[in-house]
Amino acid sequence: METDLIRITEAHYTTGYSIEITFSDQSKQTVNFEPYMIKSHIPNINKYLDKGKFKKFFVVDGNLIWKNTEMSFPVSDLHYGKLQ
Repeated sequence: METDLIRITEAHYTTGYSIEITFSDQSKQTVNFEPYMIKSHIPNINKYLDKGKFKKFFVVDGNLIWKNTEMSFPVSDLHYGKLQ
């Protein structure tokens, strides 16, 4: 299955700024978002360093998003476990 066809089927908060993600190819990846968010200079990203806000994510149409796509990532990056 090509990564552009892979979708997120489930996502569960684990600890810190990590989320365990299950993909349509049945693979799982635990992604730590903290390094990306700390380096970001984008206010919409930085506000998710508040764990209360970080934990309020959704899986919508196979994508992991926060508040109306205020923060989202390419599924292929999440599948590989590396955020850019």
